[in-house]
Amino acid sequence: MKIKFEKGDSFLHGLNPVTKLLALVVYSISVFMFDSLEILIASFLCMLILVASVRSSSLWSFIRSRFIITFALLVFVIQIIFTRGGDVFFSVPLIIFTIDVTMLGVLSGAVVALRFITIIIASAIFVATTEGNELAYSLMRAGLPYRFGFMLVTAIRFIPVFESESSTVINAQRARGLDIDSGGIKGVIKSIRYTMLPLVVSALSKVDALVISMEGRAFGYKRTRTFTRKSRFRARDILIITFSAIIFIVLVLNMWFGWFVLPQLEIYNN
Repeated sequence: MKIKFEKGDSFLHGLNPVTKLLALVVYSISVFMFDSLEILIASFLCMLILVASVRSSSLWSFIRSRFIITFALLVFVIQIIFTRGGDVFFSVPLIIFTIDVTMLGVLSGAVVALRFITIIIASAIFVATTEGNELAYSLMRAGLPYRFGFMLVTAIRFIPVFESESSTVINAQRARGLDIDSGGIKGVIKSIRYTMLPLVVSALSKVDALVISMEGRAFGYKRTRTFTRKSRFRARDILIITFSAIIFIVLVLNMWFGWFVLPQLEIYNN
């Protein structure tokens, strides 16, 4: 299941891309600073409300996808296996060791799984409500050197092109009778050899055409550039940026000065 930008008129669509990127980064960092199951459940519910506000069927399909469910279960099980503490619910005897399912393992598994799921959903919301080119232009207007911004725009623009060419190459190799879908290490090496090499050759040819086009337009002649698109920061953008910056600065400074105790799993304090 792929998430891509979808046009819309929701509140998130109207925010500046830099605002959404900053909020996503602050949330992704802040969520690792506490271990509160209640706060993470509340964050998960907030994410569902944001998804509902976007009104995107692909986002709901992504949340219900096998990838999300499998990833959550995998993280949950790994935490149960490697985290022990508190009361033991039951034990699973294996050949060389025994897995004890403990209170701390279950709580830690739920916390870590919810933490990563909410980050994945937040990232999916960001992708679904933010046009890639608009993000690059907003970053450039915010101070990112336009050479780096052009790299980002080029990468975003060529991703669907290379996806299409990859499918074409794979179908062409299958039509030639090559078995590139076989499993194992040999299958992976064969698949890389017969699909990546044509893609690299195709990419290099596109680079030559792109360089000639850039030189024809005097790319890099001036240190600054002009913009035909306007990217404005509205009052709600400034409010969200200020709130995110305050949250991030307070949490970081609290790590050094210990102004307050962040929520932790109760079992840790035993």
